[in-house]
Amino acid sequence: MENTIIKVDYSVRKEIMKLLNVTYPTIRKALNGKTNTELSKRIRQTAIAKGGVELKIIDK
Repeated sequence: MENTIIKVDYSVRKEIMKLLNVTYPTIRKALNGKTNTELSKRIRQTAIAKGGVELKIIDK
């Protein structure tokens, strides 16, 4: 999961914070692929549904 990140605006991150009742560090870790819990999966799904862009990191 660490090779994929999801980019969303700060306003969307704040909206997800309120919607899922989570903290900013929790959202940051989930969107940067640092965690793989059920909550992280919900955060990523919500971010994509709200216009987030999934980026694949490619090693050179």
